[in-house]
Amino acid sequence: MTTDTVRRNTTMCEACGIKPKYIDPNGTHHSYCGRSCARTGVGKATFECLLRGCSNSGTAFNGFCSVDHAKRGNAVSPPSASSGPKMRLQTHNHNGAGHMKPKAPSDVVHLFEIPSSATVWRESSGLSQEGSVLVEKLYEISYPASISDARDKYLRGSQATGQAHILRTFHAAQCICDMGTKGPILCKWTSCGICNVVSSAFRGVAFGVPYNIGRQGKGLYSSRNPASADRLATSCLSSPYRVMIACDVVLPQNLDKSTTVVAGDRVVVRVPDAITPRFVVMYTKQT
Repeated sequence: MTTDTVRRNTTMCEACGIKPKYIDPNGTHHSYCGRSCARTGVGKATFECLLRGCSNSGTAFNGFCSVDHAKRGNAVSPPSASSGPKMRLQTHNHNGAGHMKPKAPSDVVHLFEIPSSATVWRESSGLSQEGSVLVEKLYEISYPASISDARDKYLRGSQATGQAHILRTFHAAQCICDMGTKGPILCKWTSCGICNVVSSAFRGVAFGVPYNIGRQGKGLYSSRNPASADRLATSCLSSPYRVMIACDVVLPQNLDKSTTVVAGDRVVVRVPDAITPRFVVMYTKQT
């Protein structure tokens, strides 16, 4: 196989092998040419088993190659979308009306659907400032204490070296599922760039990869301006909504490109403790 052939293979879609991989406006290289190939999930099952000493490929059992290795690694055997907190979800109405489902354990991710009459709808989504955008639904994300504690610890560490503050940013990606059409439910598609980020709190993006690769190198990318993030939003044809995630980023006073990069509107952090998903925003654009 020639060098040109190898180079061509690495730039072509990992599913169809015919079209080149999609490169978004941020410079991030995706594994597929478009949404149809991404939904197949073909071509990304090459990660090794998480069990120490095992080099087998395949991570269908929560990052392990088999049920036996999942048990030995203290993992639950059924496959899930990411290695983050499990997704037993509870819906909640902020105005106190409606039926409350039984309270879920405190070690899981919660999605709360916020009614449009709530003040938090206007204050939190940020998209309401965009005249051409209509926010249709808003889900608040609540994480278990382990995620919140890790974020707080990172914030305290940043404040120890200078004043740090929380910055609202927006992250958008390819949403493979029909988010918002069946209630506050996260899908289990490994190729869904929205649900994997939400369920893992940025500890894994699509396909469980720990970071994106863009113009600022490896990191977790978001934008201060939701309009910039919208350019990266891609939804499946069965959903009427575009989807993005409103995030909180810990921004230290003294920026170090090894941990945080601010390049114009773009904010890039290198560790997941520095960025926390807060709201899933479903919206439509007015024509």
